[in-house]
Amino acid sequence: MFNSMGFDKIMLRPVGFSLAVFAAFAAATAQAQVAGEFSLDQGFVKFNAPPDWPVIMQKTEGNPQFIAFQVKDPADTGTGEAARVTVDTKLLDDSSNFQSMVNVGVDKAKQSPGFEQRTDGVDASAMRYFALNGKTRYEYRETWYLNGHVMVHARCARPMLAATTAQWTTDYEKGCALIMQSLKPH
Repeated sequence: MFNSMGFDKIMLRPVGFSLAVFAAFAAATAQAQVAGEFSLDQGFVKFNAPPDWPVIMQKTEGNPQFIAFQVKDPADTGTGEAARVTVDTKLLDDSSNFQSMVNVGVDKAKQSPGFEQRTDGVDASAMRYFALNGKTRYEYRETWYLNGHVMVHARCARPMLAATTAQWTTDYEKGCALIMQSLKPH
């Protein structure tokens, strides 16, 4: 049998513990980023992405850093293919190496199997091309920025699937443009 004193002690411990856990969770949530807002390099590089694009991998400490998103296309179900978007950064010891590093990235893209430069309706600040990933044709959009001494590289890659809808493609294009535009140094 419980006396009122013993029962209160038993009940206060779990309640006190629950309040402490809730307070810690609330503090952590208050410090979390707003949905769709991301940063790398201790907040030096900031960008926005569609909030419904899940982060599938990230490395936000050290050098280099990156965040990768998966953009789920209903057409890719069961195909083994997936649209993905990555943003990576690298702190440079000497920012005069930036252009040569971009050139290496461009050359690497041009060496991809089935490489075909896309020129129609292309923003001059982005490299757009098609290439094979295995046996599947992908469309790529890449851009590089120098933000202080940090090289920023964004890459959007999507499989060219016959069942992909025009609406999905429009939403994907808007999301990639959002990331690349928000990454531009101001």
